[in-house]
Amino acid sequence: MTPLPIPAVLALFTASGMCALVYQLVWTRWLGLLLGNFATATATVVAVFMAGLAIGNTLSGRFIRGKSPRDSLRFYSLLEGGLAVLAAVSPLVFTTSSPLYPVIASLSPTPFFRAMVCAFLLLPPTILMGATLPSLVQALSATAPRALGPLYALNTLGGAIGPLLAAFILMPALGMSLTVWLISALNLAIAIAAYRIARAAPAHADSPPEAPAPAEQPASRPWPTWIPYAFAAASGFVALAFEIALTRLFVLTITGGSVYGFAIILSAFLFGLALGAALLRRWPPRDARSALFAFAVAQAVAWLFAMTTPFWDILPPLLVHIWWKPLPFYLLSVLNFLTVLILLLIFTTSSGYALPALASALPRSTSATIGRLFAANTIGAVLGSLGTGFLLLPNWGLANTLLFTGGVALVSATVAGAMSLPGKRLAIIAVAPFLLALAFLLPKPDQSVMNSGMYNRPQGFQIDAPQGAPTPVEAAHRLGQIIYEKDSLTARIAVRAVSPSEMSFIVNGKPDGSTNRVDMITQIFMGHIPAMTHPNPKRALVIGLGTGTTTGSMTRHPGIREIHVAEIEPAQIDVADIFRAHNFDAIHNPRVTIHLDDARHFLATDKTKYDIIVSEPSNLFVSGMVNLFTAEFYKSVKEHLNPGGVFFQWIHYYRVAPDDLPGMVATIHTAFPDVMFWLHEYGDAFLLAKQEGLAIDMKQWNKRLAEPDVSKDLARVGVEPPIQLLSYLTWGPRDSEAYANGAKICTDDDPYYEFTTPRVRYIPADVANLRMKLQLFGPLQPLPLIPDSAAARTLMGDMDLDRGNLMRALTEYQRAWVLAPNSTSLGMKVAYIQWELLYKADEAITTLKTLLKRNPGYSMARKKLREIEAGQRYSMGAGK
Repeated sequence: MTPLPIPAVLALFTASGMCALVYQLVWTRWLGLLLGNFATATATVVAVFMAGLAIGNTLSGRFIRGKSPRDSLRFYSLLEGGLAVLAAVSPLVFTTSSPLYPVIASLSPTPFFRAMVCAFLLLPPTILMGATLPSLVQALSATAPRALGPLYALNTLGGAIGPLLAAFILMPALGMSLTVWLISALNLAIAIAAYRIARAAPAHADSPPEAPAPAEQPASRPWPTWIPYAFAAASGFVALAFEIALTRLFVLTITGGSVYGFAIILSAFLFGLALGAALLRRWPPRDARSALFAFAVAQAVAWLFAMTTPFWDILPPLLVHIWWKPLPFYLLSVLNFLTVLILLLIFTTSSGYALPALASALPRSTSATIGRLFAANTIGAVLGSLGTGFLLLPNWGLANTLLFTGGVALVSATVAGAMSLPGKRLAIIAVAPFLLALAFLLPKPDQSVMNSGMYNRPQGFQIDAPQGAPTPVEAAHRLGQIIYEKDSLTARIAVRAVSPSEMSFIVNGKPDGSTNRVDMITQIFMGHIPAMTHPNPKRALVIGLGTGTTTGSMTRHPGIREIHVAEIEPAQIDVADIFRAHNFDAIHNPRVTIHLDDARHFLATDKTKYDIIVSEPSNLFVSGMVNLFTAEFYKSVKEHLNPGGVFFQWIHYYRVAPDDLPGMVATIHTAFPDVMFWLHEYGDAFLLAKQEGLAIDMKQWNKRLAEPDVSKDLARVGVEPPIQLLSYLTWGPRDSEAYANGAKICTDDDPYYEFTTPRVRYIPADVANLRMKLQLFGPLQPLPLIPDSAAARTLMGDMDLDRGNLMRALTEYQRAWVLAPNSTSLGMKVAYIQWELLYKADEAITTLKTLLKRNPGYSMARKKLREIEAGQRYSMGAGK
């Protein structure tokens, strides 16, 4: 054994594994913005990591062969130091502030070529990562397999810690670039520590390596030398194919699609692999045949795991009983992590054991052969990752992908089992086809349960909930029938129907649009409000097709000649077609052009200028959505607007932290000085933005609202007369500026909404309380109305009072009274709100005295003044 301090070296390699996974998470985020698709970015980063590890394993294994332990450790320190340098400069290459960003983003209209460029840039650091394992195998032991198990286990354990550390601590606290620089500093510290350990090693550490073991008799390995490498590749394919598919499965059933959910799944997967590798030290294979037998058992376990596919619909109804409880975020995260870990444990542990165990099946176990073994494994992993993400899931769906991957595992288990147990070879081969056919006889999971999103709003599945049922499963069925389902590259897309007129489309189990009044208000308003505000709109861009309703509502305005839609998900075209009766068959309208592209990438490459841009993404607690809410995104939007152009942004005030909503308003103000805030009573809100001169032209609005198609569309959601649409306008430009004053800006480098919003549970009472606070925010400035007349202000005040928007109603009545100072009715309306609704006695007394000064004989005002003063005296007496 080596004279190097083994515990210290193992600790360094554990930390190194943690660093690698932190880099992977951050680089995936950056590449999502470069490539225009987070699913493509994830597959690219995973594939590049695997390819880099394969190249590094191979090259390092050859280079380090014959080196002494001390020289091997020195070489390892150089690898870690080089990785630290490359990681430290990565923010200068991949971030949206990098000068390379527009160059890479505009390289090709398709993600493939851009992905190849990013892969080329990522390969150097990943090659260095891959080179570390063979170098430490050589450094720690003259008998490589003894060092392989602990090294692989601890490095994987560090990797399991990395996603949790990055998602739960580092990225929320530091942002992306600072996280990378901190971890690169840790990599540099690892390099320095390794170099110092090597330098301090005793002289005999430079002794030549142990002589090679004598060659085995051919009879002990009656198979070609390439067989272990082929099995390693099969293991890599199965492991990564399962990881990609199971991530989709757990997102649907347990974790949801937040950044924390993805980190939990990845970490649990790696913890199981680390445990399996650690078991190798305690139960190493006795010989080559036992190594193949261990591999066969591991692949058989993978097949058995795939056979559980029909029963995954049991999970959400069981777990929803836990999700009902008001658990703290971190406790809920721990429970979700433990659930995923337990479900994966047998499969991942056996996989983690089998790969390093294959080293015992090699003709000679040296750093070079082990490097080739892991290279073969990572090549299989690349094929598994890319094949599952780009081919299997989109074409076969989740259930069939899992069963196919299980079939691949069974085939490899059959071959390995037949080779390791020659006496039972015929029996194993005879049974395998029947087991393989079993997958075609299994039922599929319950679609209604799998697409119910119980993790998202579990309260709706409580037995005592208003829409509850005897069981959560029955509650899921009552939501409606799944009439469309597609496992795409980005998510599980489905359409649920209660009736032909009542439908919703859902993404990973979470509703993202529907025909109910709540969602229709949002979808229809998104199409009309910006079109009504712009003086002469000709060309519009809609970000997000959804049900197609917003695009359809925009087609009701005959002046808009072109409507472009940027939609990342091809399946949304099918969804919009299903909703064609509700969106005026928007996707077939000759004025509508659909661009299948990510909005950020579309804006980075599109040179068109628009009069209107509308952004209607999904919720901020969905991983990746925050990129359509950052300062950089709004700057890009501004650059694509014609002079006088308007931008309309959907936001939500449910499931947000206290500082999130002011931050949303402050962030859009970085690009647009004039912003109006519109409030929807069901948790949605809208930001109408313009460079300058944002105002409500009442004549223009009345003209547009007089269009029969427009007024009929608004009548669908009860906005009658159509001018009532203005009652949703809550704050003018100066009010929104005051609300956002001092709030934190959300940027690509510090996308803090993505980390704050998933921590907040949906509680209807909290939404109602926040809505009340928004309606009572003040004092407000009068809205920029054209004309600034008492009649227009009174109309606004009446509509706002009717909707309970008290501060806005009071402000508009006060301005109207300034314009019509002799109006007794306006004075009384102001006093009524101040006293009866806002309980501001002093202000009401001042208003009534002013009214009486102007109209001394107005008895109603005098009576109200006496009533308020008496009430004040009574209150003061009661207080004494």
